[in-house]
Amino acid sequence: MTEKGVDYAYEIKFSPSYSILNVQLKKGQSIHAEAGAMIYHDTTINIKTKKSSKSFWKSLVKSLAGESFWINEFTAKDGDGVLGLAPPYMGDIMWIKLEPGKDWMVYSGAFIACSPCVDTSTKFTGFKKGMFGGERMFYLHISTPEEADLFVSALGGFIIRELQSGEKLRIDNSHLVAMEASLKWDIKPVGGLKSTLFSKEGLVVEVEGPGKLIFQTRSPAEIISWIYRYLPSERG
Repeated sequence: MTEKGVDYAYEIKFSPSYSILNVQLKKGQSIHAEAGAMIYHDTTINIKTKKSSKSFWKSLVKSLAGESFWINEFTAKDGDGVLGLAPPYMGDIMWIKLEPGKDWMVYSGAFIACSPCVDTSTKFTGFKKGMFGGERMFYLHISTPEEADLFVSALGGFIIRELQSGEKLRIDNSHLVAMEASLKWDIKPVGGLKSTLFSKEGLVVEVEGPGKLIFQTRSPAEIISWIYRYLPSERG
């Protein structure tokens, strides 16, 4: 079923396990997509690869946030066309409407594509959050001067929570996909000393509203750990 975003008509197919994003570009329209996300496109569409940020340093820092150093700009130059995009892992895709003054934080590997006007700068979480949060020290800070489209992906399915002012939620940060920048967050122990050391949960992210929080039903780290248990051990 085709949906209408701000700039693009789009369709998300094979949801929620093996989702593909089909974006319909009108002649002259462009979209920025994560390097490696393209599956197919009509021959009316041209591709231009460039640094994900204008400066070399900012592009390098963005790669530390789990995204590519490069970004692909797809433009429908010779007529209307369809562009197919997908993440490298199994899971779902979501459209987010961006608005001026309502910034978002997008976490490692979740970014797929956005309108060309969107700024995707990289921010440092801080040593405490980066060192003890169990994930990367950087995230993508998403902002826009006008209404725009953003597409993100999840490993597994999406869970959306709208937190009211002062409402709090604790979550394993490997499940984070994106959150509105209005949310406050910090690293907290899961419980007492015994629970923190032996529950396999350790430290968690405590998020406080107001704002919208999006997270995924599967953890990349836990899936890797689960697969590793079944790998044949080296014998010699």
